[in-house]
Amino acid sequence: MKALVGFVLISVIALVISLAVYLGAFKEVEIRTEERGPYRLATKAHSGAYHKIVPAIEEVERWAVKNDEPCQISYGEYIDDPNVVEEDRLRSNGGCVVQKDWTGKMPEGLAYRELPRRLYVIAIFYGAPSIGPQKVYPKVREYMEQQGLVLDAPVIEMYERLPEQKLRTIYHFPTRKK
Repeated sequence: MKALVGFVLISVIALVISLAVYLGAFKEVEIRTEERGPYRLATKAHSGAYHKIVPAIEEVERWAVKNDEPCQISYGEYIDDPNVVEEDRLRSNGGCVVQKDWTGKMPEGLAYRELPRRLYVIAIFYGAPSIGPQKVYPKVREYMEQQGLVLDAPVIEMYERLPEQKLRTIYHFPTRKK
């Protein structure tokens, strides 16, 4: 019986460690301050839990494919603080970074907008975006505090597909001096 309990315990621990490694929990986060942009975005508005934004992003990706618009980088823009706003009332936008100017050419339910060049705290992470709130955001908050910076617009996460089915998330924290 002790052997069975020991085996189960070791198996559970191994599974948890394997999952943490797979998600990137032990990977480093690269953080710096720089100007980025401008960005052209094909977008769809989303309301509700942030982890449920994927269908909105996928809808824009399908539109991009049909319209011969490369969508190498998808994104999510997270407007509300989930620590303050109820989950079902969270607002976000998701879609693709696009090359062409689609002003006045988007179908109903989608929109086009441009973000100007500006100062961001950039965080680059090669792990799963699902652990970003626990792994990346606290490190960026600490960095911003040390640098005397404050967030002054919604965070944008850009999801870039890399070879061998790897994903890089580039977090854009729009910032200014305190």
